[in-house]
Amino acid sequence: MPPSEDDTSSLERARERLYKTDIEPLESRTPLSIPDEHALPHAWGEDPLVPTSRQKRRHIRVAGAFFAVALAFFVISLGVAGYFLYFEGNTVSTNNITLNLEGPTSIAGGDTVPLELTITNKNPVAIENATLEVNFPEGTRDANNVLQPYPRYNEKIGTLESGATITRSLKAAIFGGAGQTLAVQSVLSYDMVGSNSVYVKKSSFPLTISSTPLDISVDTLSETVSGKPLTFNITVRSNAKVTISNVVLTSIFPFGFVVNSSSVPLNNSSFLLGTLAPGATKTITLTGTLAGQDSEERVFHFSIGTANTANDQALAVTYMTKDVPVTVTAPFINTTIALNGDTGANVTVPAGSRQSVTVSYTNTLATNVANVVVAVAISGSGVDYGSIETTRGFYRSLDHTVLFGPDTDPALANLAPGASGIGTFTFSTLAPGALASSPSITFTTSVSGSRVGQTNVPEEVNASATKTAKVVTAISLTAHALHSSGPIANSGPVPPISNQATTYSVVWNVKNQGSAVADGTVSATLPSYVSYTGKTAGSGSFSYDAASRTVSWNTGNLAQGANTGGTFQVSLTPSTSQMGSAPALTSSVSFSGYDRFAGVQVRATAGAATTETTGDSGYSSSNANVQ
Repeated sequence: MPPSEDDTSSLERARERLYKTDIEPLESRTPLSIPDEHALPHAWGEDPLVPTSRQKRRHIRVAGAFFAVALAFFVISLGVAGYFLYFEGNTVSTNNITLNLEGPTSIAGGDTVPLELTITNKNPVAIENATLEVNFPEGTRDANNVLQPYPRYNEKIGTLESGATITRSLKAAIFGGAGQTLAVQSVLSYDMVGSNSVYVKKSSFPLTISSTPLDISVDTLSETVSGKPLTFNITVRSNAKVTISNVVLTSIFPFGFVVNSSSVPLNNSSFLLGTLAPGATKTITLTGTLAGQDSEERVFHFSIGTANTANDQALAVTYMTKDVPVTVTAPFINTTIALNGDTGANVTVPAGSRQSVTVSYTNTLATNVANVVVAVAISGSGVDYGSIETTRGFYRSLDHTVLFGPDTDPALANLAPGASGIGTFTFSTLAPGALASSPSITFTTSVSGSRVGQTNVPEEVNASATKTAKVVTAISLTAHALHSSGPIANSGPVPPISNQATTYSVVWNVKNQGSAVADGTVSATLPSYVSYTGKTAGSGSFSYDAASRTVSWNTGNLAQGANTGGTFQVSLTPSTSQMGSAPALTSSVSFSGYDRFAGVQVRATAGAATTETTGDSGYSSSNANVQ
């Protein structure tokens, strides 16, 4: 077949058509008629560097999607804002209630304080069953009658329409201590139609007390030793511009405090101060002892105010209350006093006897104490002051005090922490005949010194302790026999004859030479050759126990200095074995009773009564022996 005029191969023509920029339309091979403007170019005929119409449509769809998302977000945000704007604006809420209390923020205690309370309902609907309560600080009084307490203000407001405002004016006399901040609490409770909930709105208004008409200042130690005297200097000052009448200071003492003295009479823990002029002051000096354990804190409460009348010391109005804490500490220098080795609280000593006293002391501080002086003052009606003697000490007879100090014991010049020492002295109690009623001996131990190296505590160390010993009463008991004399008539031969009966009167006598004695009893047993006849005379009452052969005499109560006697009759039938002797009619005699003052049993003894009737007129010793 001859070659074609076009020498270009089919492959070359295809390549040209692929990369040709001007594309000719394809020849129609079908009867379909397609407009030229809708004819799609051959994909391979497009320039890869020029965007096609398909790529443009893809970009348009992405932008449209982004726009749709943004539009949707805007619509949602607008809806949410509209919801909160519309719906929340129509919701009942405590945030839509304003409860404002206005007034002075600084007042003088006891002043009448004007307060204005404003309530506004900003809710879109009315609130119902609204109740207002204003709680005042404790001690608030009615402005029109300060004697009348005014703890709170209550009002049933009822319905408060939307947007409505109400105002209440209040007055109250408010009391408090200077510098104290108090609070007036306001509470509004309400509900609404269609809801079972109760809504509560609260607010607080602070008030600062700048001064009070009457104020208290208390000067005392912040720590004290248990049992040591503690002094309070209480100063009451009038800050009022007018005279205040019926001023009363009341106190509440903690457990363990005992009042010893007061410069103003104390009546049921109250001090009546009377009338105070403007600017006047009154000071009360109160002394007592506080007992407690180491490191215990006790609080004293003092309140100042006025009473209804001068005869009624109960506070009608309280202007100020002062709390004073005091800490109980261990003694700075601990002392122990022993009487005859007995350190107990209840010590008794007999009359007319020699006593030994030992005083031991120990430094309980963590620092040295210099110039320590231990003094023991002796007092009481049972001491023979002329008999006091001491070693390593000095007896100062002017005030009956035994002193132990650096001049008698060099170790006391500087007592180290934990160091201790001992001092001793002796004395005698008075003889029974010289004792007064309720005789006692008191030892008051005081220690003084100086401590250094500590702050916020007194530099002077003082400690004291008291110990009391009671002198037991002395009972004098005697026993003797009578035959021819005495209140009871006797019979039988004298001198007594063996195997024949002779009656005798046994006389017992008791004398109380000290404190009163209760339930005194004298007793003795009878020998087998003596019988009890039952005849008695004198005070008291006699009884006889045949089983034990014991005769008892109940003397009853014996006053100080009392002297009493009792007589009972016995019958003696001596044996031949007793010939030439004076037989005993009883055993030895004993007395027992209770010393009311000393709180102990007291006893006394006496010898047996015999046939020696020395009290009879014309007595002869030969009349006592059995024939």
